[in-house]
Amino acid sequence: MKTIDLKAHLQLDMALGEVLQKRRTNRDCQSKQLDEEVLSTLLWACAGITDEDGRRTVPSTMDLRAVTSYVLRADGAWRYNAAQNCLEQTTDKDVREVSTVRQFDYVKTAPVTIVFVADKERSKTARPTGVYVDAGTMGQNCYLAATAMGLAGCIRASFEHEELRKAMNLTEYLEPILLFTVGYPK
Repeated sequence: MKTIDLKAHLQLDMALGEVLQKRRTNRDCQSKQLDEEVLSTLLWACAGITDEDGRRTVPSTMDLRAVTSYVLRADGAWRYNAAQNCLEQTTDKDVREVSTVRQFDYVKTAPVTIVFVADKERSKTARPTGVYVDAGTMGQNCYLAATAMGLAGCIRASFEHEELRKAMNLTEYLEPILLFTVGYPK
């Protein structure tokens, strides 16, 4: 399996009130690849480890940590390993276009889509809605971090879950449930 070690995340200095005021959905992205520190910061914001006990930047239903972030880029699909701060490739195919049910040009243009994937085995002791709440929280953190870094982004739930799961080479008990497409604004 191919891996990419990520650099440390950036310090986000924009005040929370300002971030909340400025947060907007913006689908007008450049195709320019995100700087590694920027990608690392987005991933840390949505699922990064914040202490030695493995706690993350987001709450988790029953502390199951049943939602994992994946990255779709032109060079494939990658699982974010928060403990090692690295990406682990699941496929070398560009599957960004599979992540939409309509012909959204911005999905093909934007360099990154972060996919929040639920582990149905790990979450089976929790209420079924728990993973969706967790993914929504993770997506909101992506929005806030993207805003603080001046990025354009859009959260999406309209996609063929099973088709994307297969394209990403995920096992049957893993289900993509929410997406965040992001890039530098035009």
